[in-house]
Amino acid sequence: MPYLNVYGTYVVYDRWGEGPDTVLIAYSAADWHGCLLPKGRRYLAADLPGHGRTHGPEGLGEDELAEHLVTLLVLLHLTDAELWVHPRAKGLGLYLSERLGLSVAPAPACGDASTS
Repeated sequence: MPYLNVYGTYVVYDRWGEGPDTVLIAYSAADWHGCLLPKGRRYLAADLPGHGRTHGPEGLGEDELAEHLVTLLVLLHLTDAELWVHPRAKGLGLYLSERLGLSVAPAPACGDASTS
């Protein structure tokens, strides 16, 4: 179970696959279970503070969660990776896109946004 210290919080993440780097944006890495992700990519999915296996304050705003995620990407040298957002994390994806200027795309084959 790899993790990195981000602003005093040990952020737990999963990495798997081989190929171009793709960061899966959700609040918990478990949100990606059951999603049909294409082969031929190297994925990273993190448990953001207060979610999944990452302890920390609950109720952080999208800006604070985005800051933790961006810092994790910098520490792992993934600033050029593709960013795919889970339907349940559209708000976080929107923040990363609009406020930070990052290019974020909806994840393929990962449920319907209307079920979030």
